[in-house]
Amino acid sequence: YRFWRDADGQRHIFSIYDADAVPDYPDALAIVARRTPAGPIAMWAGPAGEPARRAARRMKAEEVHVHVFGDEVPETLARFLRPHQAAQECLALPPPASMAPVFANQSRQAA
Repeated sequence: YRFWRDADGQRHIFSIYDADAVPDYPDALAIVARRTPAGPIAMWAGPAGEPARRAARRMKAEEVHVHVFGDEVPETLARFLRPHQAAQECLALPPPASMAPVFANQSRQAA
């Protein structure tokens, strides 16, 4: 078993399965994880079953953690099962360092 915390800090218990043996639970959240010396790293979250197995293969993950929902589904976990909507606004990111202006008393340093 493994505990994961949601956005509100609430702990939820997950069963751990090999990446190719994820059960097809209809009311469950799966987290595809890679093992590291520091512990598992979450790579993907979504429905259990075939979507989780596909994500695990794509990301070369070793295991999938599954939380089966009870009577009440926490909103902080349920949002991972809803289709994502693309952002409606463009992001304003700073220009890359190679395009940043160079001032008179400043020289570019090779990275």
